[in-house]
Amino acid sequence: MRKNYFHLISFKERWGLTLWGHLLIVLVIFLFFIIGACNIYNLLAPVEREKADVLVLEGFISDYLLQDAINEFQTNKYKLLITTGTPLIYGELLAPYKNTANVAGMSLLKLGFDSTKLVMVGSNEIRNDRTYNSAVALREWLKKNRPQTKSLNLMTMGVHGARSQLLFQEAMGDTIKVG
Repeated sequence: MRKNYFHLISFKERWGLTLWGHLLIVLVIFLFFIIGACNIYNLLAPVEREKADVLVLEGFISDYLLQDAINEFQTNKYKLLITTGTPLIYGELLAPYKNTANVAGMSLLKLGFDSTKLVMVGSNEIRNDRTYNSAVALREWLKKNRPQTKSLNLMTMGVHGARSQLLFQEAMGDTIKVG
């Protein structure tokens, strides 16, 4: 006599899953996938601000985010906006700007941003570790021009955020917190 336990498993020469058992496993896997997919963006693009008066904007961002940077600056009452970037390797029309920090900075000025609250800090490194080298250039600029800075908030694009925050924090060391 064959027994069917709760319509999840059956016994026929061997133990195995019934159609309902397979469906339950597929449903559990699907639920884990949905929960993970809904939360992965928050993991890769964190929004955890520090109490800071400096906003740092990575220069490679898309144009549509420039207005968001201005809004962030005004909403949270920062005193200084710093763009960072690396040398340009393409774009003959952009060549006079030399690096992405200048491209982002000049674009912000064209959108009406106050030039007295804007600093453009570009790095010289192009080949490897562009984000980290931008952070090192920023660290050196802060040491020289704003040694009192204890924290800053970094604004970047999309899922690059977690990596950028990690690399900027590594470059800044324990002396400056990066949000």
